[in-house]
Amino acid sequence: MNFLKKITSLSLAVVLLSGCIHNVEPEEDTTQDSNTVPVQTTSTQISDNYYRSVILDGKYQLGAAASADNYINSHDEQRAFENGLLRISQDVFPTNQYYLQEGQIIDENTLNSWLERESEENPEGLNPEIPQEVLEQQESMEESDPVQDEESSQEESEQESTQVEVSSDIPPIYLSSIIEKNLMTETDEGFALSGIAIGLAMNSNYTYTDSDGVVYNQEISVGEMRERGRQYANIIVGRLRNTEELRSVPIVVGIYSMSNTEDLAPGTFIIDGISREGNSITDWQEHNEYRVSLPIVDPDNQSDEYLYFDNFRQEIQNFFPNLNGISGDALYIDGGLASLDIEIVTQFYQKTEIIALTQYVMEVAQQHLPENVQVEININSAAGNEAIISRHSGSGQFTSTVAN
Repeated sequence: MNFLKKITSLSLAVVLLSGCIHNVEPEEDTTQDSNTVPVQTTSTQISDNYYRSVILDGKYQLGAAASADNYINSHDEQRAFENGLLRISQDVFPTNQYYLQEGQIIDENTLNSWLERESEENPEGLNPEIPQEVLEQQESMEESDPVQDEESSQEESEQESTQVEVSSDIPPIYLSSIIEKNLMTETDEGFALSGIAIGLAMNSNYTYTDSDGVVYNQEISVGEMRERGRQYANIIVGRLRNTEELRSVPIVVGIYSMSNTEDLAPGTFIIDGISREGNSITDWQEHNEYRVSLPIVDPDNQSDEYLYFDNFRQEIQNFFPNLNGISGDALYIDGGLASLDIEIVTQFYQKTEIIALTQYVMEVAQQHLPENVQVEININSAAGNEAIISRHSGSGQFTSTVAN
């Protein structure tokens, strides 16, 4: 595989991996002054829930996923995808022993090629290729130009544009996005790459419109996502292992099921596995996760289980009647509430009003929201984010930050 490259030694000849390898020669060695520290970490760790970050030459290193083609439905989906991968990573790479660096191994071009369909032009594509007979049929239809009555053609076009088919001869795009995180450890010689975490986001629904305006909608089952995800994970691990420096680096891969575009809540991880060595993953673990959008608007699904949120919302709305809305996203793991994200949208944004609202929300959250659960509350206005209130899992107190 020609998708990795060695970069120059960092802090006493520690070799990291980054970018795209085309048998690139190592860059010219530059002697560092004895007082220079090219690789360092953030000095503060917010909590045990987060990794400390690796900093190279005084700068945070962005990963390829930040600039690669991204087919995630929304910001909330992207956030759930990344947070879930970090949660999986922490089970293998503890935050008190490892440092985090954004993915530097798979470059942007490689990432994009993997997300595309397999074809003669792109043999590395992981999504299934379009059958040759279908391609020929499409080309034939594009070349044909039958003489039609203008009004009849327009009427047929309008009918076709509203027609929805449940399947087609074109296989769906299964793999939607890939993110990579690198886990580093500190040695006597500097920092060394000691682990890789990769997240694969799978479509639960594939929709596309053909040249005739016909909309095709294909549901993808959890079983098929799981099976395809395992195949893609093993292929990616095999490709990474072709690089000498990655032969024995543990690689964790999580398979994420994206939500349907009509769903209010983002998706969840369905399975993860680890390859400690070798070209495939041997250890797979099922996930029991689901999300609930709050408040519950369907009377048939209302339950006393969510009264905490109704009480929280009602008390704040009574105190600040001009709020535009309060909504939440609750993540359940193994039947128990694991985290709660809440958004409060306000019409006002004067500093004194935001401060008053933030203080009151903290008091109400302390009274009504479940204990020992990670909580993040964002107060937003038309101008953007005004305040953040948060509590780490296991912590008894909320903290807040108000924008200047």
